[in-house]
Amino acid sequence: MTIKTMNREVKQIIDYLHEDTGLPIDLDKIIHSEGNIRTRPANYGVKFDGRIEYISDKKIFILYHPAEINPRVRFSIAHEIGHFYIPEHRKLLITGKSHNSKTGFISDKRLEREADEFASNLLIPENYLNELLLKKTFLTLKDLLELAIELQVSATAMAIRYVKMTPEPCAVILSQDGQQKFYFASDEMEYTGFHWRGRKDIPWDSASSEATKNQGNGKVFEKPSDSGVWFSKRKRECEIWEEAFPLGYTGLVLTMLSDPSYNG
Repeated sequence: MTIKTMNREVKQIIDYLHEDTGLPIDLDKIIHSEGNIRTRPANYGVKFDGRIEYISDKKIFILYHPAEINPRVRFSIAHEIGHFYIPEHRKLLITGKSHNSKTGFISDKRLEREADEFASNLLIPENYLNELLLKKTFLTLKDLLELAIELQVSATAMAIRYVKMTPEPCAVILSQDGQQKFYFASDEMEYTGFHWRGRKDIPWDSASSEATKNQGNGKVFEKPSDSGVWFSKRKRECEIWEEAFPLGYTGLVLTMLSDPSYNG
């Protein structure tokens, strides 16, 4: 479920929610406008992202989320809002089916990926990003990190959203301790032959490897590379520009790969 294949009804819902809120997206305003959602912020533990459930006797939905609001928690809240608004998900909630969510595009479950996609589209409006792309065709990882701060979204969500919308050949990788957790490529990157990597390890002499060793310093590591270092054998070989950013002290690294030889 991507911006290009998202159910039209769901996209219309997101467009409607954007009409009455500015940027950054006011999630509290959206929640309170419904009238039948109650939030329960608290310290639920470091592994808890969020949860929404339906209380049938009171006909209300309870949204549980961590008490400390930050970009990642905002994404988790938007993810739970997705479960509320996506018709199929809401029907399941009303029948009593609920679970602790795993957000951030790392779950293999379809419903979780759909709620992640909803959250990304809600927090990073399509029109807003399109306007930026008209002004500046290609955005670097540094640009995306600045946008993430502006919109109060996670760096990971911002990078994935960009890759799914840009006409440029680029890809984003999330890795942890040198092992890939996911890989997303832009349409153009897929078209040119790099729709998947074919390997899970992060190259030892890469900027991403250097970022893994330097957690928490807030620096973007970057260097030139080539497709043979990052991908299994392909019909086309090309230069690759790599940017990598360590996400705090989690062992997670966000990587952007782009093809500098692209000329449209």
